[in-house]
Parts: sequence; structure tokens; C-alpha cells
Amino acid sequence: MPHNRASLFCPSTMSETSTKDIIAITRARARLTELADDVSKTGREKVFTKNGESYVALITAGQLDDLRRFREAEHLSKLAALVEAAEDIESGRVYAWDDFKPRLARLRAKARRIAAR
Repeated sequence: MPHNRASLFCPSTMSETSTKDIIAITRARARLTELADDVSKTGREKVFTKNGESYVALITAGQLDDLRRFREAEHLSKLAALVEAAEDIESGRVYAWDDFKPRLARLRAKARRIAAR
């Protein structure tokens, strides 16, 4: 999904991308080696825009490897959760919605506390 310049974020640092790291693709073509060297040295992503919207990003090979490992781990985690849920259903470890709502509220509160650390 395209983003405007004000809403771009760096996934590896979770901070806003500096406007100097957002470059029109037409300008990036002529400076690709320079931009790649900068990304390699600093680790700061470059976002290329097309028609004023985010188009592609230039990241280090290490960042790409990290992203791939993260996606794989996330995928495996979701699969494990699905297997666990299926096992719970098969063994009868289920809750009625009214019984589960208070437990869900406690789980969400715990997740917020952990995220706030």
C-alpha cells in the first residue's frame, strides 16, 4: 500500500524515515551507487518514491536477511498457535464467550504492560 512522505517509517528501527532518505526514483537512478554505499555504511534505509508515493526501498543485505528470518519466525509462530488451538478444541479446552471475555481483558492488560517495558 502506498504511503505519503509524512507516514513513512523504517521497519528495522521503528522510527520515522528522515526526509533526506526519501528520494524520487527518477533522481535515485543517477545516484544509485552513492545511495547504496550510504545504506551500506550507515544502515539507514532509503525509500524511493514514484509519483510522490513510496515505491521501493533500498536496504542492506543484512537487513533483508533479518527481515526474511523475522517473517519466517512469525509464520512458524502463527502455525504453532494454530496447531495449539486445534489441539485445545479437540481436547475440549474451550470457553464460552462470556467466560472468556474477562480472561481476554487480563491477557490484553498483561500484553500492554510487557510492551510498555
